[in-house]
Formats: sequence, structure tokens, C-alpha cells
Amino acid sequence: MERNYGHILNIKVTGTSMGRVLAIIRGKILRHEKFFIVTPNPEIVLQAQTDKKLTKILNSATLSLPDGIGLVQAAKFLTLKSPENIIFRTIVLIGQGLLVGLATFINKKWLFKEISPIKGRQVFVELVRLANKKAWRIFLLGGQNSQAEGAAKFLTQNYKKVAIKFASGPVLTKEAIPVNSDELAKENEVVRQINSFSPQLLFVGFGAPKQEKWLYGWLKRLDIGGGMVVGGAFDYVSGKAHLPPKLFEKAGLEWAWRLLREPRRIIRILKATVVFPFTVFLYKLKLKPVKKT
Repeated sequence: MERNYGHILNIKVTGTSMGRVLAIIRGKILRHEKFFIVTPNPEIVLQAQTDKKLTKILNSATLSLPDGIGLVQAAKFLTLKSPENIIFRTIVLIGQGLLVGLATFINKKWLFKEISPIKGRQVFVELVRLANKKAWRIFLLGGQNSQAEGAAKFLTQNYKKVAIKFASGPVLTKEAIPVNSDELAKENEVVRQINSFSPQLLFVGFGAPKQEKWLYGWLKRLDIGGGMVVGGAFDYVSGKAHLPPKLFEKAGLEWAWRLLREPRRIIRILKATVVFPFTVFLYKLKLKPVKKT
């Protein structure tokens, strides 16, 4: 599967297969071409609507992988044709939204034709496996509660050929700036550690949008093959967070699983499952349809 590109609320997403992702990264590292990977989800795309810097970063990434069914649904919805008349247009868009939602359960082949979801946590694991085969070096950065350390311990036990180092890194503001002079010193030290280790792969898990801004801001000054933001992947790998059952994952209902396990996430889940689809609907409603020639 070759790379396809779509735009969701003016954010670029890359549609491709896992195998193609690994081939691209392997080639980049062999050719010493620095890269960075982002994994936007509905919540991050919404954040980018009011954050021009985040928009620029997401759109300049080597790969911008749609992390979750929500972005794929939006991409499909936006490609469907609609009439010019605003009344008919509104009715048609409602029908298209219902069609896309229904396809999530009964026709994923049609839904995933242009762009398929690729979980960031799965890409992380597959890249670690690739690094193990190639005997590469990887660096895990982020998490204030030993997430990187926990993930590093698990990976070290299960992958013997890959060299792994980790650090929690500095406490950052939303703009990825250290919150005080002590944290600035931590940042300088962790950059020194990364450059001394010179890993082929750097995984950054500060949480969005800090991780995207930090990696983008430092990328040119880091002696690495490339970097990827990983969100909560360290927690999944170390076992601190539980993966959703396959039934929920296949049905595109991971949000329901998270809500059942962590009701405190309800605001974030509502943004992804209610605010985001409504925003996409309004965006398409305002778009001027392309006239037939």
C-alpha cells in the first residue's frame, strides 16, 4: 500500500500500511535522512484548530498517522460529494454521517479504502522490533511517573539485541518550555545524553501538544536517526495501562472501553466523540462544493 494523503480540518494525515511505515523508516535511517512521526487523534486535531504552531508541526511531519477510527471516519466523510443547495446539503451530510458511522460496523473495507487507522502504540512496538532485528539504539523520553523506565525494563527483557536508554526529561509548559531553571538544566542534560547515545530512534512521550512541540523544536540539534511522539504508549508497553479488548478495538469503540475504566476522562472522550464529529460536519457544511464542468 502506497502513501495516500488526506486533510482533516486542514491537518494532513498519511494513509498507508504498517509494512510501508516500517519500510519508509528503515530507508530513512539507512540513508541518514532525519525524520519525525506524529500520531494525531481527534483531540489533537481539535487542539490544532486554535494552535497555529501545532498545525505547522503536524503538517510538516514525515508521517502523520491517523491514530484511531475517528480520523478515518472524518476523512471518508469529507471525500463524499454533496449538493450546493444548503438545505439539501444539510440533509445529505446528515445521511453521509450516518452512512460512515454504520460502515464502521458493517463495511470497513469501504471506510478504509483511502486511509486506514494506525495506532501509535502499535507503530512504537513494531519499530522496537525492527530496531531489535537491526541491533539499533533507541531512547525513551518522557513521563513523570517512571513510564519511560517501566517501558525500558519491559523492552530490555523481551528484546535482547536492541540497546535502550531512557529518561523522564524536564517538566514542560504547554509550549514545551521548561517550567523553571532546574527543569531547563534537566532538559540540557537529557539532550546531552541523547546526543552521546546517538540513537537511531527517539520516542518522546510528554503528552500532546508538548511532545510534538518539543521534538520539532529540538530535532535539528539532536544526533538521532529520527523521532516519534508516542503519547501513552509507554504505559501500555509497561503494563500500567490496560489495552482494550479486541472486540472493542475492532468495533471502533475504544473510547467506550476507556470511559468504562476511567470515567474521569469523560471530557476528553466527549471532545473526540461529539465535539470533533460536529466540528467536521460544520466544516464540510461551509465548504463550497466543486461545480461540475
